[in-house]
Amino acid sequence: MFEFAPIAMAISTSDTETSSYLKVNDAYLRLTGLKWDDIRGRTLTSEGAAISSPARDRRHRMLEEDGGYVLEEVDIRHADGTIIPTLISAQRTIVDDVSFDVEVILDVSARVRHQHEIELALRASARTDALSGLPNRACFDEVLAQHVERMHESEKLLVLAFVDFNGFKAVNDTMGHAAGDEVLRTIASRFRESFRTNDFIARIGGDEFVVLLEVDPAHLSDVEPTLTDAMDRIFKPMAIEGAVVELGAAVGVTMLQPDDDVTSFMKRADGYMYLAKQTGERLALVWLGHPGIAHPGGRVVRRRR
Repeated sequence: MFEFAPIAMAISTSDTETSSYLKVNDAYLRLTGLKWDDIRGRTLTSEGAAISSPARDRRHRMLEEDGGYVLEEVDIRHADGTIIPTLISAQRTIVDDVSFDVEVILDVSARVRHQHEIELALRASARTDALSGLPNRACFDEVLAQHVERMHESEKLLVLAFVDFNGFKAVNDTMGHAAGDEVLRTIASRFRESFRTNDFIARIGGDEFVVLLEVDPAHLSDVEPTLTDAMDRIFKPMAIEGAVVELGAAVGVTMLQPDDDVTSFMKRADGYMYLAKQTGERLALVWLGHPGIAHPGGRVVRRRR
């Protein structure tokens, strides 16, 4: 049973300091990638041992005091360096006044991987807007903070565009929320198509979207026409439930300043969006250039459609 058991098993001597392998089965060798000649008589704490854990002393105390332990979480190192999560149960047995420890080792790497995949999926779900499929406000806040911290030490410039729809409420009021949802999905798809894959786009509110752009200073003059062209494509008329829907947007655009934090950066973009909203135009963009950089030179630019 020991030799042919599908579960890894090992027998070792019981002395804490000099505990060594007396016998292991084939399943143990497959699990660790070791050969019996590699570990025969070696102490369990020697260099290259499969099980190397700071918790070993605690487990030995449990063997001494309780005679065993059940399902302890232990990482085993495979011969190729791979770390394998396992659950180990052990029992101390005395034969002819000699103490031995018998270990049964369960490989739970598949379960751990599955759990990790579930956690990643849950994290992604918590950071994704279910309707549009874009990152949500929580994800945006996290990404913006990371960008702001990193961009203070970067040669590139960070541009934030705050986009608020014009006319979206009328769609919900006259056509219903199902139509409004379809509009949002269409707009989200157009956002993806209109920007680079490394540009960050998020839906942060009902009809509020943001775009983060990392810009090379040499291409700063391209930002305003790029955003304007993108808004033209995104907010072109669309067919929804047999009707043509034409929305607009107020877009506030700003650049990260040396003394900015997340709050000031976001607040300024939001303020420029309200300036764009006050123009009364279907599509309006307000952009304040970075002081000292030859682009709009600090003046406000309005794009009207």
